[in-house]
Amino acid sequence: AAELDDTRDGVYVFVLEDTEAGRVVGTSMIIAKQGREDSPFYWLELSSEERSSPELDRRFVHRKLRLRSTEDGPTGVGGLILDPADRRHPSKCGKAHSIVRFAYVSAHPDRFEREVTAEMLSPFEGPGRNLLWNAFGARFTDLPYREADHLTARTKQFIADLFPLDPVYVTLFPKEVQEIIGKPSETSRAALRILEKVGFHPLNQVDPFDGGPYYGAARDAIVSVRERRELVLPGLPAGREEASGDAPLALLSTEASLGFRATVVPLGWEEDPIVSVECRDALGVSS
Repeated sequence: AAELDDTRDGVYVFVLEDTEAGRVVGTSMIIAKQGREDSPFYWLELSSEERSSPELDRRFVHRKLRLRSTEDGPTGVGGLILDPADRRHPSKCGKAHSIVRFAYVSAHPDRFEREVTAEMLSPFEGPGRNLLWNAFGARFTDLPYREADHLTARTKQFIADLFPLDPVYVTLFPKEVQEIIGKPSETSRAALRILEKVGFHPLNQVDPFDGGPYYGAARDAIVSVRERRELVLPGLPAGREEASGDAPLALLSTEASLGFRATVVPLGWEEDPIVSVECRDALGVSS
């Protein structure tokens, strides 16, 4: 809710609330811009190189990692956390909590970049233990993963200072390390499926710390941005329409007296949202 002198400074946190229980069950986030003049955005570019020897009848395709950076980076979405008890909720609140970020982007496109990226967490061996970091980052920084990760909240300069600038061949890593590069963790797969359905695709980029894959999409091509519809919400009809149990669901958002709010609502026969009294109260609107 802060007033921003520069919209590129925006960090937006969305909170998912179970209004009946009166508790927070999830969070998600948008970082308006990753990569600035004073804080570059870093990633590892994943490429391949083919080598062959007719004499030995051998052919190899080697994957390579190379540090890249930009001072004019994309918008980033992340921070998607959901209470495990709500992951199979009938109102599909987990999916809604991912999509709500794009509902906000579609309402304020001028605050965000034309490209949007998302980083998927890679598999971890345990708290603060990642195979790629141990085999790669730790060897060039002499820092444990958790300490390096916390340090990036203040500065990323050590990445440019200490990481190798030349390509590094993945072939040189142990097999178990090679297998996790660009592979999302099991807990990230559900979030990734949602992003893929709205238009995100692999970027051949991975996180320089844990090797988690980056996915991306053009802002205006994201389904939840492109197919946004603006509606006028009428007052409650005398004979309130009831939704069937298998009615399709939609995310309805507004910016009214309570600020930006969103809720999941069923659609009626003509694909118009059926907005209950409870939903109107949560949104802070009557009509």
